[in-house]
Amino acid sequence: MPFPGGLWWLLCCRQGFTLLRRDYCEASQGVASEEVEESFELRRQGDEDSTLQVNLTQPSRASSCSERSLPVTEETYSLITENCGRMQHEPDAILKGWLQREVRGGIKKPWLRPRKYWFVLTEDSLDYYSGCEVTAQRLGSLVLTSLCSVLWPDKQTYKETGYWAVTVFGRKHCYRLYTEHLNEAVHWVCALQKVIISKAPLQTPTQLLMHDIEENHNSPEILDQIYRNNPILRYTAGPIYAPLLPFPYAAQGGQGYAGLRDEAVKLFHSLQQLEELRDPILLMQGVLQTCHDLPALVDEIFCQLVKQTTQPPIPGAPTDLRYWQLLVCMSYTFIPSVPILCYLHLHLQRMEKLFPRSAVTHYGHLITQALHKSKGRECVPSLDEIATLIGSQEIPHSIHCPGTTTCYVAITSNVTAQKHV
Repeated sequence: MPFPGGLWWLLCCRQGFTLLRRDYCEASQGVASEEVEESFELRRQGDEDSTLQVNLTQPSRASSCSERSLPVTEETYSLITENCGRMQHEPDAILKGWLQREVRGGIKKPWLRPRKYWFVLTEDSLDYYSGCEVTAQRLGSLVLTSLCSVLWPDKQTYKETGYWAVTVFGRKHCYRLYTEHLNEAVHWVCALQKVIISKAPLQTPTQLLMHDIEENHNSPEILDQIYRNNPILRYTAGPIYAPLLPFPYAAQGGQGYAGLRDEAVKLFHSLQQLEELRDPILLMQGVLQTCHDLPALVDEIFCQLVKQTTQPPIPGAPTDLRYWQLLVCMSYTFIPSVPILCYLHLHLQRMEKLFPRSAVTHYGHLITQALHKSKGRECVPSLDEIATLIGSQEIPHSIHCPGTTTCYVAITSNVTAQKHV
């Protein structure tokens, strides 16, 4: 007996749902059970049945067109304040920020623009890093002392380059920094100058040894040990690479001269040439003229002459007496400062004890006499006057009186007209 059409339709639908449940529903239950078994559960210690549910949610950030269209400067500033971990890890920093430093060809060449670095100013140094992060590499450091100096930004550099320049001079390095804002440049200059001024005055090894010599001038054994252990106090045939006295690193000589430090080194080389010249009078006048144009070098030349007259290869030889002769001319022309004057007197006393009744002692007496009577001069000695000083002679001079009377007198370099009137 055939089944009615409706019954056939009911049987087919039931069979189809059974197949669907077997293929999908039961399989999904098995997969779900496996996932539950393989899932990672956080359990409390001592409670294996209870599980700690952890919900991980990703923070949402509302974005808008106005936020994405921030200017570049504001975006850079926001990155510095949010991501610069170094700012919180530098409690000793006085000032820090982004500056551009001149590299290789200079700022005037457009294809070699200055690079931007993160600079940090502390009480001891000026450091710069590749970035403002804590892990950023330190690329350089300039140690700040009392001899460092800073140049203020000038308008001419800004007109040529479009940047305000801040130049920092150190012993070995010179940092030329640039910024687009004048207020920022002035802020850095003031901060750097404040750190430099706060530093104690720096003393050279020669100055420290001068104090030791003054304290132990009554102990010949200690003095001999000081001179024996410190070659900087003794004669040298080689060049020097730094002045004996401190000079600012950026001190300019002016009047066509180089910096004071460079001029001091050049003058020492000129002093050494006195040993080779047959007629050193012209070179001596050149040294005196340089000291007259650059008064800051007077003490330096006195120290250099004391150095070259201490334990020379052959004391009293013609090459040694050249230094003593120039020291006589210096004493008649200039007045050294009080510390250098004391150091010079102690040197003369020591040489007189070591070489009594010699040419060295004779020049020492002339120097002592000149230092007591000299009051400074407006012009350097002439060539004839230098020749008479070298020969320890007096200068013949004629004085014309009213009428036909003429007086001939012998004068020295420290005699004034008032003395003969």
